[in-house]
Formats: sequence, structure tokens, C-alpha cells
Amino acid sequence: MTEARRHTGLKILLLLWLAVMAGSFLAFQLTAETGDGFTRGLNRVMAFVGWQFAGLIIALICLFLRARVEWGRPLRWIALVPALVAGTQVLAFVAMYLAASAGML
Repeated sequence: MTEARRHTGLKILLLLWLAVMAGSFLAFQLTAETGDGFTRGLNRVMAFVGWQFAGLIIALICLFLRARVEWGRPLRWIALVPALVAGTQVLAFVAMYLAASAGML
């Protein structure tokens, strides 16, 4: 594959990642709450998490395609952003889980 085609594919994936991230917040806001009591609104959270998981997969693909971009190019740094965002979200989830299991929340 030529360098220009790889860069175009990576740019398309970055735009797709942005759309998926926006879609996750839109899905959370536009999904009607269902359920009663403790589980009320859990469907909204699951819609958000589903979109975020799709974003994680795209971020990992961008991270692997980043290795084929030359050093010093801005696209190489931009392609790192989705992985950093996904990693931050995973660390935040783990921290919340550990805080909740330790009785801090």
C-alpha cells in the first residue's frame, strides 16, 4: 500500500473515531430511560459503553497504523490521541471500581 493511501486510511479512521465518540454521548442523551429503581437508566449507560467500546477498537487500529507513519509528521501524533483517550477512560473505570470495592465511594 502506498504512503498516501495509508495516510488517507488513517485519516478516515480518525474521523470515524470522532464520530463514534460523538455518537456515544448522543446515544446517552437521546435514549429514553427504562427500568425501575436501581436499574432505571441503565440502558442509557449501556448504550454509552457500547459506543465507547467501538471507539476503543478504532483507537487500537489507529495506534497500530500509526507505526507506519514517518517520524516527525503531525499525523503520527494525532493518531496517538484516540489511544490516549481510551487509555484514560480505562484507567478511570479501574480507579472507580477499586474505590467502590474498597468502600471509598
